[in-house]
Amino acid sequence: MTAPAPTGTEPEGSSRRPEFELLSADGTLLATKNVSSSERLNGRSAGYYCIAVSDPAIDLRTAAVVATVNNQRSMITAIPNSNCNCKTRTITIVTSNYNNDAADVPFTVAVL
Repeated sequence: MTAPAPTGTEPEGSSRRPEFELLSADGTLLATKNVSSSERLNGRSAGYYCIAVSDPAIDLRTAAVVATVNNQRSMITAIPNSNCNCKTRTITIVTSNYNNDAADVPFTVAVL
């Protein structure tokens, strides 16, 4: 199944430009599109990240945020529009290991 072609009649504020990022286990950005930064959430030591979205056309209140861990048996939670680290237009990411302990693992986030 393929996605429908843009018709030019999408609702106001919608965007077909996806945003994504690929991060290493320590939160280092490996690849990005429309993401301005990634940093630890409020100085936490492991598993908590603050992702800043750079494209003002993406409305985080209605966007689909897809987050997945890469090649790990771990868990991930994404909280869009969270204003983490006192910044607007952000997504809070929490990663944990198999025992549900906060842990640094590589992950990918897409904003659609």
